Amino acid sequence: MPIIHIETDNAIDADIYFWKIEESCEELARLFDKGGIMLADAAKRFKSVKRQQEWLATRALLMHTPYKELQILYHSNGKPYLSDKSMHISISHTQSHVAIAISGEPIGIDIETKSRNAHSAAKAYLQPQEIETVNSSKEPHKEALRLWTAKEAAFKLNPAYSTVIKDIATKRIAENGSSTVYRIAYKNGTTARCHTSEHDSFILSSCTFKELPNP
Repeated sequence: MPIIHIETDNAIDADIYFWKIEESCEELARLFDKGGIMLADAAKRFKSVKRQQEWLATRALLMHTPYKELQILYHSNGKPYLSDKSMHISISHTQSHVAIAISGEPIGIDIETKSRNAHSAAKAYLQPQEIETVNSSKEPHKEALRLWTAKEAAFKLNPAYSTVIKDIATKRIAENGSSTVYRIAYKNGTTARCHTSEHDSFILSSCTFKELPNP
């Protein structure tokens, strides 16, 4: 149940929280669901125990933020929002990891474990110039995974701007150790900023409409 507050680059104003799921659904529910209502709701929503755990862990994680009195709701397109709409929220989960980002501006995040083989499916979601970047990288597996999470975060930032993540273009702007900054370009011409960071067992990307200088 470790909780980590993750720093992004200075240009992305967001609080990002991470939870490694090590509890059962019942244990997660007991952390915040005294009446068992949310536990029953999770079971009603999802047949998969894994999805129930992710759903419950997300809400348990929210209890460790300044917005613990609020609920996570969803728009018709599946994009989450906080019940009082005071802040923007984005959610991501993979295997036993859950992450949420809360910001005063639109935000999209994606988390993927390093064990995921994004390289094998590169042609399905990368543009030709991005495939060249992956193939010329010293660590093509990690490069493919960084681009995958960047594109997924950009898609979550505004699903209306793209129907498939292959339409989202990335351009590396800066790199510092385990962090990379990408310029995101949607098919309609809108641009965004994405910060991708590498951690012990996962890679995390956060994306906003923050302006970037022209390359």
